[in-house]
Amino acid sequence: MTSGGTASGATVATGSARLFWAQVLGNAGLFVGLLLIARALGPSGRGTVAFITVTSILVARIARLGVGEATVVFAAKRPRARPILLTNILLFAATAGSVGAALVCGALSLAPSIRPPGLGGAELAALGLSVLAATLADAGYKFVLACSRFRLHALVTTTTSWMYAVVIATVWATFGLTAARAALAWAAVHAVRALVLFSASALGVGMRPPGLSLLLDSLRFGLRAWMGTLADDLNFRIDQIIVALIASEAALGIYAVAVNAYEVLLYLPGGAATALLPLIAGSPHAMRAERALHAFRSVALVTAASVVVAALVGPVLLPIAFGSSFEDSVGPFLLLLPGVLGALLLAIFTNALIASSAPALSSLGPVASLLVGLALDFALIPTFGASGAAAAASAAFLAGGATALFAYRTRERFRWRELVLPRRGDLDILRALVAALPRRRPVSAATGPPNPAEFEDDLV
Repeated sequence: MTSGGTASGATVATGSARLFWAQVLGNAGLFVGLLLIARALGPSGRGTVAFITVTSILVARIARLGVGEATVVFAAKRPRARPILLTNILLFAATAGSVGAALVCGALSLAPSIRPPGLGGAELAALGLSVLAATLADAGYKFVLACSRFRLHALVTTTTSWMYAVVIATVWATFGLTAARAALAWAAVHAVRALVLFSASALGVGMRPPGLSLLLDSLRFGLRAWMGTLADDLNFRIDQIIVALIASEAALGIYAVAVNAYEVLLYLPGGAATALLPLIAGSPHAMRAERALHAFRSVALVTAASVVVAALVGPVLLPIAFGSSFEDSVGPFLLLLPGVLGALLLAIFTNALIASSAPALSSLGPVASLLVGLALDFALIPTFGASGAAAAASAAFLAGGATALFAYRTRERFRWRELVLPRRGDLDILRALVAALPRRRPVSAATGPPNPAEFEDDLV
């Protein structure tokens, strides 16, 4: 491997490790919050909260129209335009989030027969706030990613996730926990995320008046990738909405717990794909395929081992953690595991195509995954409920991952053996994961306490 390849591998490994541990630590906080919600509200209440949060995430992703993805690529290629890009994405997200919230809440208000029984007036208000907060937070994360500020990304994710758990525990202990209050807590945490991310970004790169021509360029580029990213988001979330609408909120509660446990296995693939995007976008064409394949091989080694461990310990831990009322989550959890490989292929090679300025090709994998998933959802959920949704999700991820891989190979030619043949540096991810573990450093008069500014030094 070339020295450039080694350096890029270390970059992806370090960024992936930071994002992975941020997700582990952050989602530990989310897990505590969701555990409290599940125990306080049961499967039906958990299903109502899941419907609100999943719907708000989907609406936020629909509303961004690919501007976030375009911002990541443009900021990597045009560093001097970052102050304008920051203003553009902030104003666009605020507008798109407000419109999205009004449309979804208005539609559910005018057609009460189509919404779940647990979604009343208070829950609809929480949904509207959640849509706006999620849209702004998503935009803030995209800009931080565009600047490769992985430490800031990790810090915000971790601290606010634990803030969510604390808020849920406090509300339950003082006022009593309801689905509406749990959803409002979720919206508040996303609002805090957005505030911190945009404030830190403004301090880091500054802000300039919005640029219409740059926004139009972002829309033109983003809309070509939007169908793929939207299909990817829908494939991860739409099945939960379908379960709520054609099965029941209780079935959604069972499935949501299985998905929460399963998504732990996607932290590393997601972190690697996220770290890979700005790296490939700024790389010479000759090195793009090498870097994408190296990232895949590295992540695949660790992910495969984690799937084996999950299959052994998951069935034991799920009922212990969430209670006996969620024992039925074990079956869907096991059915989701085969889809991890497909999700890994989908994440790595879809992002690699976006970074290689092939937004149309990048849509093929997610669209294939969505179509397979939707067809199987409607075929399996009415009969098998949560287990049907899980089987459909696994098949969809495998189909989408294979499609993304073949699409990438049409863009960047490589030998099939390079996908699986180990090379020097393929353990970079594992070494980075160990190296990124928190270590207690001695405090001395010479060094002083840890400097908070260390979280700000990843601006490229």
